[in-house]
Amino acid sequence: MNNPIENRSQEENRIEKSSIPWIVLGVVILTIAGITLWTTVKPNAKTSEPIPLTSVPDFNLTNQDGKPFGLSDLDGKLWVTDFIFTNCPTICPDMTQRMAELQSEISNDKVNFLSITVDPERDTPQVLSQYALDNGAKQDRWQFLTGDKDHIYNLANKGFKLPAAYHEGVFPHSRKFVVIKPDRTIHDYYDSRSEAAMKKLRKDIKLILKDEENN
Repeated sequence: MNNPIENRSQEENRIEKSSIPWIVLGVVILTIAGITLWTTVKPNAKTSEPIPLTSVPDFNLTNQDGKPFGLSDLDGKLWVTDFIFTNCPTICPDMTQRMAELQSEISNDKVNFLSITVDPERDTPQVLSQYALDNGAKQDRWQFLTGDKDHIYNLANKGFKLPAAYHEGVFPHSRKFVVIKPDRTIHDYYDSRSEAAMKKLRKDIKLILKDEENN
């Protein structure tokens, strides 16, 4: 005759053994989640580290009025730069809108704005002039620049340390804004799609202007 107590004990043992794989799986999942969280948080902690001082090299481009424009035209200015192109169907309209908001909010003439096209063959001064008009750019504060394609890509990649290229009919480029101080050094980079980053950009501009006034 079967012993009910013995049968129940055997059944409990089977249940416990069958639970082992699920327990192991749970531990694995928790371990992976922990590693993922660590690798996510750890790089974010690095963002608080200061950006190495990098001076923007001189450049020779053409603005929306067809006039030569170079680094010397920004002497004594604090400026915000991005790379866009007028036919961009994705991130550029939003970037340009963000830049327009900055121009409207920051009335200090010491702050200028630059948008450099990564599609210079189509973005002629005439095209950029209309684009500037459509987006409410103030001619004396917000320049749209075009020029030699290789020169622009070299300026983006090596000068501003931002990706920009041409690949099979598209123009991959960064969505970040760059703040350059009057001494021509890069202060920091800001994701144009991040509200927190844009808030920090505004705060940093105020701090830089204050430091300039005190020096």
